[in-house]
Amino acid sequence: MDGLSIITSIIIAIIELSPFILGWIGYSYIFSKLIYSFAKRYLNINISFSRTWAITFLSGMTSFIITLILIFLSSSYSVDVPTIEYFTAIIVPVFITSLIAYKYLSNVSSRVAIVMSFATLLAYLTFYIIVIIIADYVVNILLQPNPDQACCAI
Repeated sequence: MDGLSIITSIIIAIIELSPFILGWIGYSYIFSKLIYSFAKRYLNINISFSRTWAITFLSGMTSFIITLILIFLSSSYSVDVPTIEYFTAIIVPVFITSLIAYKYLSNVSSRVAIVMSFATLLAYLTFYIIVIIIADYVVNILLQPNPDQACCAI
C-alpha cells in the first residue's frame, strides 16, 4: 500500500467513527465538569479541568477498548463471558487507569487519587446505566410492533 491509500483509509475511519468520538467527547466533558466540581468543592484540591477531562476520556477509552476485545473474543472464539465477569473486566481497568492517571498526571496524594477514581467510576457507571436503559427502551418498545396497531387494509 502506498502512503496516499493509508492516509485515505485513516481519514475514512475517522469520519465513520466521528459520531462515536463526538459522543465520547461530550460524555467526557459533562462528567468531567461534575468530577472537577466535586474535587474543587469537597476535596479542596487544585486540579485543572483539562486534566480532569483528559483522565475521564482516558478511562473511558480504556473501557471501550476492553469492551471491543471482549466482543471480539466472544464472537471469534465462541467464548461465553457471563455478564458479571464482563462488567468486572471493564470496571477494574477503568478504576486502575483513572487511579494511576490522577496520581501521576494531577500530582495528588494517593488518598485523593482513590477518591477521584471512585468519582470517575461512579460517573462511568451512571453513564453505563443510562445507556443500558435507553438501549432497553429502544429494543423493547420502539422496535417491537404493537399488535393493537396492526393494519390489515385489504
